[in-house]
Amino acid sequence: MTALAQEFGISDRGLAKVCGRHRIPVPPRGYWAKVAAGEQPKVPPFLELRDRSLDRVSIRGATSALPDGVAELARKRKAEREVRAATTRATPESPMPLVENPHASVAKTVKFLRTRKPDKEGVLSATAPGQCGVILGAASVERACFVLDALARTLDEVSLSLTADGEKMSVQKGADKISFTLLERTRRLKYIPTPEEIAREEKRKEKQARSLRRNDWDSISFGSRPPWPEYVTAWTGELVFSIDAWADDLRKTWGDGKTQRVERMVPEIVAGIETIRVRREEREERERQWKILQHRRQLAQARLKREETRLSHLRQIIELRREAREIREWISGLPQEAGLAVDSDLGRMLQWVTIKPVLAACRDFGAGGSAISLQVTTMEYIMPQRAGAEPITIRTASDVPVTTPRQGKWV
Repeated sequence: MTALAQEFGISDRGLAKVCGRHRIPVPPRGYWAKVAAGEQPKVPPFLELRDRSLDRVSIRGATSALPDGVAELARKRKAEREVRAATTRATPESPMPLVENPHASVAKTVKFLRTRKPDKEGVLSATAPGQCGVILGAASVERACFVLDALARTLDEVSLSLTADGEKMSVQKGADKISFTLLERTRRLKYIPTPEEIAREEKRKEKQARSLRRNDWDSISFGSRPPWPEYVTAWTGELVFSIDAWADDLRKTWGDGKTQRVERMVPEIVAGIETIRVRREEREERERQWKILQHRRQLAQARLKREETRLSHLRQIIELRREAREIREWISGLPQEAGLAVDSDLGRMLQWVTIKPVLAACRDFGAGGSAISLQVTTMEYIMPQRAGAEPITIRTASDVPVTTPRQGKWV
């Protein structure tokens, strides 16, 4: 199954699922081990099925959806990686060269790691200002120095300068800054006491038992936990380089594995830093363009709202003019004897009809906008368009003064 899965470009579990969906029997666990041992295990029967839709099996690997040229290149790169991994496993580990003249940006960290004694747990932490934020065991000091020096020099080749920020390292180009760290993997292990610690614990327990038999309660220490810790942190010697930034699904961690070492991946790390920086600049440019379009959209919406408001006011003005024209036509159609004195009921009614459009205009437009002039027979009224405007006194055809208050209501 494993050999066929590699040939199809999928995993062995993926091939087993395909066989299960099409009712194709597969060798059970341990089948080929029994064959290699000379046994003849029972072969699962291949049954004929009535469902003809299961006769056609389509297997699509990871590269099957790619164009032919791209798929061929992917297979070629995979074969090169396998050959390189096999060569690396066959090549003996060469001794790490000693960095005699470290790069200026990491010289302070290198000096600290080489001269400072590790703490009681065997750990060195170069996290002071001006240092690279490296935390590792004492056995990995020279490897870390080599990686830091190679990283700083490779960054110089692509016009990037490494900066030691204390807790981390960073590179900056313009306003774009990318931070990263170099640490050592740790593992939490169950603590195994030494024979001396076990002997001391047994001696303590015997002493406590004697005190208990003598009823010497002052010499008894209550507590069942042993004097050693339950778990300890083990430093594995495996270095990990991590980029502390948004990566848009790009690789941002490089660590020691079965065949790879961080010091051999420094060019790939620098290329990854540059790729993430460029990708982030592209994302920031897209966000900037989106904000510009959003601002333009808001301006267009505000412009449309203003146009709608102006159109609504214009329609109201047209409606007021229409009412004024109908009032003038109605007044002009009255008999000549209708023009009575203003102290009569009919005269007051005619006066009210005359100023009716002005009342409506004052009600609708007395609070905002520019001044609007309305003509009603022989009366002209300039409406106040701001709250707090001074009262305006006008005279009708009968020379009767009418005063407007500040809020645009007639009295």
